[in-house]
Amino acid sequence: MGVYIFTPEDLIRYGAATEEQFEVLKNAVLSKKDILVVGSSRSGKTKLVEALMHFIPGDWKVAVITAYGEFKPFKPNIVVIDTQFDSQPLERRTSDVISKIKALNPDYVVIDTLHTVDAARIFRELIDDYAFIVTSLALTDDIKGEVRHWLRISGETFDKFDIVVELKRDWRTGMKRINRVYEVKNGELRPVI
Repeated sequence: MGVYIFTPEDLIRYGAATEEQFEVLKNAVLSKKDILVVGSSRSGKTKLVEALMHFIPGDWKVAVITAYGEFKPFKPNIVVIDTQFDSQPLERRTSDVISKIKALNPDYVVIDTLHTVDAARIFRELIDDYAFIVTSLALTDDIKGEVRHWLRISGETFDKFDIVVELKRDWRTGMKRINRVYEVKNGELRPVI
């Protein structure tokens, strides 16, 4: 049996998102905004990223940085750059990933929660040149602090992102949903919807 890739319509149908939320996110993707998707473990970060990728036009190239084959390329314009802990030092793995991204020259770079490369260095070197969709843990309500901790990025790098999507998971029911969509303006998170 194959892996099912959720669409925006699926997430709306199951109550994980609203049409208004996806309209904001669709416009952000088509405008090549830098997007952070944050939430606790098992809150639906990867599923939301997969749904967002349905908005990316077929003639745009997408580089997905993942670890241990966890992301499946479900569209022909997706190139997966798979990483893993191996005998190479972290800096070498990170340099290899940066070189592959530059060689591909994608319209979007997706980084799905991983710690096999130095994500902070990737952002420092590439965020001004490419659009990013990135997932990060956020275990408290201090979203900016959590993202800075888990991705090991500076406040300055955080502020380069345009949109933050906060996910919540109800631990009693298991229901996952978009809690809020924020714009990043002058270092602050401002609710959009």
